[in-house]
Amino acid sequence: MAASKHEPLPPLREESPMDYAQHEATYSGFVTVTKYTIMGIAILMVGLYFAVIAGQPVLGLVLVLASFVVPPVVGVLSEISKK
Repeated sequence: MAASKHEPLPPLREESPMDYAQHEATYSGFVTVTKYTIMGIAILMVGLYFAVIAGQPVLGLVLVLASFVVPPVVGVLSEISKK
C-alpha cells in the first residue's frame, strides 16, 4: 500500500559519528598503494617496450623484474624516512 501525501515522514535516525582520523588514514593508504602500483606498471611497460619492440631483451628483463621490486622498496624506504 503506497503512502499518501498527507502521512508524516518517519523520524530521522541518528547516525553514529564517523571516525575521520581512521577514514583519512585509510584513504592515505589507498592513495599510497595506488601511487606505487602506477610506478610499477610504468616500469613494466618500459621494460616490455625494450624486450619486445626495441630488441633488447636483457634490458627489458631487468626492467620487468625491477617493476616488481622497486615500488615496494621505495614504499618501505619512504615510510622509514618519515619516522
